Amino acid sequence: KIKTALDMAAHALALLGCTSLVARHPPPLLHAPRYAPLVALTGSVAPEEAEAAVERAEALAAQALTAREEADRLAEAAETAAESAADRSDSAAEDIGGSQKFSLSMLASSSAAQAASLDAGAQLASAVEAAEAADELDKQAAEALEAAEEMLALYYDQEGGASS
Repeated sequence: KIKTALDMAAHALALLGCTSLVARHPPPLLHAPRYAPLVALTGSVAPEEAEAAVERAEALAAQALTAREEADRLAEAAETAAESAADRSDSAAEDIGGSQKFSLSMLASSSAAQAASLDAGAQLASAVEAAEAADELDKQAAEALEAAEEMLALYYDQEGGASS
């Protein structure tokens, strides 16, 4: 089980782009209600607790990756919509600028360009919102990973102390 926990921690680290299993600062999630009572009451960490912490970090990292991919997809769609809106605006401006008389078709092309621009703006707002959500999940995954690292360190410390 310990090897499995270490493998999961290494996988979570790889997903987050980290290279160290050593936590530099005490993680805030270690003191969250989920972990604090068990560690505070017993002064020790069971292998199952450490493994659950690693699994939580891994799950959050996977969610963050999925959210980041969705944000990237939305950003690409917004970029495509913005390019299309720019093309429509240029076309409408050429129609209006190159004509001696105003016609309803010019108004229709201007309205279509405006609608495309509004759609591109809405898609951009969705992409920004998705990127912010992905950033938050990245932050949560990093905190969960730090908590898992700390729990693994506590577990190894108690196992080392018990066997000496």
